[in-house]
Amino acid sequence: MANALGFIFDAAGVIIPLALSETSKPQAPSEAQTSIQIILGQGSSTAGGTVPHIALWDDDGNRIGQSHPSEKEKIDEGGHTTIIIDHSQTVPKYSQADPYYVMVSQLSDDAICVAAITVANNKISGSFFGDTGFKCGQSWFPSDNRIGSDFWKPKCVWLDGNHDNGINARALSFHLNDMQPNDEKMEQYYNNIDTLCKSTPRFSFWGNLLPDGRIPFFNPKLEYKDDNGADVDISKVLDNPNKPYDKSVYMYQGEKKSSRARSTNARRISHGSNHDPSHLIVSDQGTDVREVCEHPNSYGWDIVSTTQGLFCDMEHKQLYPLCNNDIIANCFSLNATTLIGGPQTRNEGTPNLRFDRSYNTTSYWKKL
Repeated sequence: MANALGFIFDAAGVIIPLALSETSKPQAPSEAQTSIQIILGQGSSTAGGTVPHIALWDDDGNRIGQSHPSEKEKIDEGGHTTIIIDHSQTVPKYSQADPYYVMVSQLSDDAICVAAITVANNKISGSFFGDTGFKCGQSWFPSDNRIGSDFWKPKCVWLDGNHDNGINARALSFHLNDMQPNDEKMEQYYNNIDTLCKSTPRFSFWGNLLPDGRIPFFNPKLEYKDDNGADVDISKVLDNPNKPYDKSVYMYQGEKKSSRARSTNARRISHGSNHDPSHLIVSDQGTDVREVCEHPNSYGWDIVSTTQGLFCDMEHKQLYPLCNNDIIANCFSLNATTLIGGPQTRNEGTPNLRFDRSYNTTSYWKKL
């Protein structure tokens, strides 16, 4: 069983190492295979969806193998799926190779919220956690899936084929070596977040990148201090601002895009940053609902924090206090699970706000 270590960000923005819980650790496959585990966030059944496509490359940018699941293959919210990828694209075929570059692409319009991606073969292993996508600008939401050791719950990041309601990524890619929680490496990311978020071969999310697309690689390969610590030369890590990567490509950098424009006819009615207005989350944990509501890239469901005494209307990104003996209007009632308006709300031209509306389903995030 592989350790598949990675890192997340705590509430203060400090980077801390994270090992998966015993039930979430991946199995190392046989030689000439790589095991990929996709673990989804938990909060609503609509966090689940179609299994994404996967592509692997070695540290020189040579293809190792791919996975192309059917649209019938699904992952439930809070669930996981393990995909064993044969090294069918190595030269010669089915050779041992180490999957240093990983790309995950959601071809389907069935959006999923990814909390973790684990990678393991019989030599190396590691994990990407959704916190990295959150920190670097990807659409995200908190999750109640306790997949980490000590019951940590990484944030989940969204992948969607047609960007419903503004989800900003179809695909993500990462350099596995740089997801390792080496102390020097984490200190470098903390002190200079650009070495993580503005280093496209290291990590990137992509608006349109298709399953057969090609990602950028480090060429020459990176050099690290103390084997796999901080970067020897940061200038070789950071993107060149004078030659920015195009994150909207479908297949590769420099492509012609005229024939690749996405049709918007099939998009559903927009509900702002609310993935499903009929669902409510009530959290008794330390979920920072204010952060969720005020963050430009958060996307998910209406959510209550009983500890903060706040409700976030995700469609309009608006905070309201919880109702109590002193606050009886323009507040959220936990007893009625609805937003209570006041006399003035009917005259403000806001009939689309959530006042007096109900929910079909509710998730409760309880303290341990």
